[in-house]
Amino acid sequence: MDRKALKLDSKSLLNAHFKFFFLLFLPVFILEFVGGYIYAPKEELYDINGEPIWTSAQTFSMILILLGSLVAIGVAFICIDAMRQKLTYDQPLQKSMTIFNNVDYFLGTIVIYIIEQVLIILWMILLIIPGLIKAVAYSQALYIYRDAVDRGEKISYLDAITRSRQLMDGHKWDYFVMALSFIGWGLLVGITLGIAAIWVQPYMQLSFANFYRELVDEHEAQVHQEADRINVTPAATSGNQPTTTNDSSHQSDNESNDDSDDSSNQ
Repeated sequence: MDRKALKLDSKSLLNAHFKFFFLLFLPVFILEFVGGYIYAPKEELYDINGEPIWTSAQTFSMILILLGSLVAIGVAFICIDAMRQKLTYDQPLQKSMTIFNNVDYFLGTIVIYIIEQVLIILWMILLIIPGLIKAVAYSQALYIYRDAVDRGEKISYLDAITRSRQLMDGHKWDYFVMALSFIGWGLLVGITLGIAAIWVQPYMQLSFANFYRELVDEHEAQVHQEADRINVTPAATSGNQPTTTNDSSHQSDNESNDDSDDSSNQ
């Protein structure tokens, strides 16, 4: 998989439609900023035992951050449509609420996320590395579930996770390297106090959406090749059968001729 080409395509698309993607990601930026600002307490509050007190403001901030995460997943769905050239670049703010416009999207996202976290934690109880590997293997489950819903296909939450693991077979290292390639961009976001995220976050999301698109296209191409190979094999086999029949007929004719010669000689 050509990581540089995937990122270059994403960058070109973002630059060509930057205003659209800025507005598309704007609710995510606002929810993340406000939630993070409220979560950081202005002063530490402690109870009589010296333990920090969890405030209602922090609870509210966590709700905002959770909403921001849900909106970000819906935006990721839009980015996949963009990389598949199935997107019209209008009404970005309405499109950013995609996750809330479809009950299957909303419930599937929450349930699959919870199942993934439970499985990852169970793997990490054994060792951290297997847990990280499984986290990468399950990374495409939400996208797979969303595609199945769009096709009208009945798919369970566990099936989506299983298909993600199968789709990522042989590509986990590609995904890991892709993630590492954004470390420098992450540092830039930190240095600019988050301002660079206006461009970096859409760039990252489009790149990973393009990664998923490439995975699916590659998988479908393999399925078609396998189907063609299976269809060609019976045809080749049946093509050989007439030759065998002709050979048998020819052999029978020869035997008949031999019998006639024998009769004449007698």
